[in-house]
Amino acid sequence: MPKVVIDGIEYVPRAEVPPLTDERLQNALEELVSIQYFRESHKAVAQAWNVLKYLAPELAELAAQDPRAAYERIHGPGD
Repeated sequence: MPKVVIDGIEYVPRAEVPPLTDERLQNALEELVSIQYFRESHKAVAQAWNVLKYLAPELAELAAQDPRAAYERIHGPGD
């Protein structure tokens, strides 16, 4: 990795990525399932579908067969 030195000070790139907790994963899955359920018109829908398949393949399969059932499974009935 190249070094960046400005006026004698070395700069190091930093990125703090918080851990993926169950709550964060739940929120991500809720959003991904919502995109599929509401059939939002956006060019990233296919990528969202791929992410859903990687994170929760069983949920993605359910969403492919019955989007409403997947939506209710992840959001709870009546949401």
